[in-house]
Amino acid sequence: MSIVVFWLTPDGRAAHAEFAQAQLVEALKCGEERRREGLRHVCVSSEFADRVGRSGVDAVEQGRLPSGEPYRFSKAHRGAGPAPGEEIAAPAPPPEGRR
Repeated sequence: MSIVVFWLTPDGRAAHAEFAQAQLVEALKCGEERRREGLRHVCVSSEFADRVGRSGVDAVEQGRLPSGEPYRFSKAHRGAGPAPGEEIAAPAPPPEGRR
C-alpha cells in the first residue's frame, strides 16, 4: 500500500481505502467521490518507496533553489505576523449578503 484515502463516516468513525502506487488516479477519484458524498475530513496520503530525495526542499544553496528561484520560507515567524519588510495584502471584503 503506497496510497491511502482517509475520511470520516457520517457517524464520525474513521474509514480508509488502500491503493498501490500505480493507482494514483483511482485514489484521487476515490477521494473526490467521498467529498461529493458529503463526507468530511477526506484526505489522500502517499508514501512512495522509490521517490527521489527527502520530503520538502533539500537543495537550497545560498538561499536559492536548484532552479535559481529565491527560497524565502522560514518558520521563524509562523503565527507571529509577517517578517520585517514583508508586505501582506489586506483581506478582501466578504461578498454582499455574507457579513
